[in-house]
Amino acid sequence: MKIAISGHRPDSFLVSHYSPESVVRIANDIVCVFRRKFGDELLFNLGGAIGVDQWVGRICMEQNIRYHMFLPFRPEIQARYWSKEQRKELDEQLKHASGIHISNLSGQYSPYIFQERNKKMIDGADFLVAFWVGKRKGGTYNAMKYALSESKFVFNALNKLCPIFDEELKKGWTPPTVTGE
Repeated sequence: MKIAISGHRPDSFLVSHYSPESVVRIANDIVCVFRRKFGDELLFNLGGAIGVDQWVGRICMEQNIRYHMFLPFRPEIQARYWSKEQRKELDEQLKHASGIHISNLSGQYSPYIFQERNKKMIDGADFLVAFWVGKRKGGTYNAMKYALSESKFVFNALNKLCPIFDEELKKGWTPPTVTGE
């Protein structure tokens, strides 16, 4: 079973009442559920970005679960403005990846390349799990729109893996307030 992952950067979760720690816990629970269900047949497609991609990548490494990395650019370009720790995390995840796909090897930066990367991730997956806070713009939103246009199932990790259909995508979604953190 191949599962594509898409999600926001850490600051987007703070605006939606989620802490990065709570999102990591949700990601860990989801990865464990899929591992129990699919065992060695499980493979995640990850984008290597700061936030959800790296959090799920870390969980996969710790639990010895296979994953492919889909980068928009060569690592040194993708991580050019990242912190030293974020670059180190990407490098470590690349070393443990079962496969690495780079959308643009030329070094030319373009925001369009991120969507191309997402399309390849989704095309190579059975379905998409999105860590979506309800924003109707940005990479996660565009990834969900693309997956639905390709007749792929999309599930919202922040809404108990509830399926997302075109109507929910158009309306957006308001995450519940998380308390007791």
